[in-house]
Amino acid sequence: MEKKADDFNEDMILQDMAFNRDLNKRARQARMKRERDEGKEEGLQEGLSKGLRYSVLKLFIKTYPQAETGFLENLSVEQYEKIFDLLIEKASLEKIYQIAKKKIR
Repeated sequence: MEKKADDFNEDMILQDMAFNRDLNKRARQARMKRERDEGKEEGLQEGLSKGLRYSVLKLFIKTYPQAETGFLENLSVEQYEKIFDLLIEKASLEKIYQIAKKKIR
């Protein structure tokens, strides 16, 4: 075993291969962690959006039971937040429609 260790220490090609293998392993682990973190953040944002959409839809149905709710689909988070505020303030249906029609980035 000692001979193998000595051979390894003397062979620069083997040392370079081991170093590159270790470097690749660390790079792969860092990439996987970054992708996992990005996925987690994306999931949190999607969950926030769905939760906000659900709350707006539920409050809208309670406030305006006869109104159609299709326009509340696929809005931005900012639009849902503004509509939620308007619903809490008991704003008119026309104001809510205006916010839903605006394109907010």
